[in-house]
Amino acid sequence: METVKTVKPLRLLVIMEMGLKYPSGFLRAWAYRKHFEKAGWTAKFVSHHFTGPLLWHIKPLYRLYTYLNELRLVRLAASCDAVYMCKVQSPRLIGLLRRRTKARLVLDFGDAVWMPRYGSRSSGQYSSSSAPLSGDENPEFSALLPMLDAVTTDNELTAAYVRRFNPNCTVVPDSPQIEKFDEARGKALKNTDGTVTLGWIGSQSTAYNLFLIWEALERLSAKHPDLNLRLVGTGNDMRLIPPFEKVRYSCVEKYTQEEMIREVLKMDIGLFPLQDVEASRVRGVLKASVYMSGEAAVISSPVGQCADFIKDGVNGLLAADDGEWERKLDLLIRDKQLRQKLVKGGLETVRGKLTLDRAFETLRPVIEGESHV
Repeated sequence: METVKTVKPLRLLVIMEMGLKYPSGFLRAWAYRKHFEKAGWTAKFVSHHFTGPLLWHIKPLYRLYTYLNELRLVRLAASCDAVYMCKVQSPRLIGLLRRRTKARLVLDFGDAVWMPRYGSRSSGQYSSSSAPLSGDENPEFSALLPMLDAVTTDNELTAAYVRRFNPNCTVVPDSPQIEKFDEARGKALKNTDGTVTLGWIGSQSTAYNLFLIWEALERLSAKHPDLNLRLVGTGNDMRLIPPFEKVRYSCVEKYTQEEMIREVLKMDIGLFPLQDVEASRVRGVLKASVYMSGEAAVISSPVGQCADFIKDGVNGLLAADDGEWERKLDLLIRDKQLRQKLVKGGLETVRGKLTLDRAFETLRPVIEGESHV
């Protein structure tokens, strides 16, 4: 008589580095909550670091909170089958989870977190090391990789680094959650008065890329009186963005997912300038796919994965230098039909490759492991 195996519901602990305070929380972890539920999993979402005000400024208390919270997370993980960590780079926490639990440990991360400025994250502080880049710039990160059962990241460039220390690395492309854009589509209309809105979405840690197109934006703003620039996610330190002169612009310091979607749906053109440095080359294409989902015509630097993801003239435009940025942006500003063509190509790209369902199909076996019975 054949024995029938009974699959037990998977008990999952999801640890987000900063809860929902930063976009990575709702784009890379929280986004899957309905998929976890549909799969029959029991998922508990928690934050690694303190997300409230003030405590950031009292370093001894902040470090104490982080340590005590890590002990709490280990206790929670003891009754779980798997722990899925989003951008958590604490060797101390991962070491405790490895020694004190039997849970499968999966880390999801993005960006060049092996670089010096990402060091000492477990204590909530960042390294200011000016050491030159070489193999293991942030030894804390490379040291934690072998302790994990599996790693996920958003592109092959970051995966190549991980596989030097842990071969069990799977690329799960970031989903812009076009499903959420579809729900909001039509509620946030683009301008119909002839104004063209250039949009940029990011964070204060990536705002330096705007300096790449500063001069081009100044010249275009002088030529086009109905051109506006909307910067979403700049933070409150205006010294991190160019001191614009002729550019008519407005800023949003921070945003929720819903606010991000509304903002992008109002953009006519989505800007994705990237400096050609290591931190930019491994960034992935999420920003481009977010613009595509919001029906903004994308123009990007041909850096990293964007050089392949964006097909020039089909689902976006690529601009390699200052002159090309000015020329191609000028074309987009003047030619509404071209913008509409690129928007159509962008939507087709996202719907064909980057839905949340497809991302979860790839992620699910990574979290489950070989079997869960």
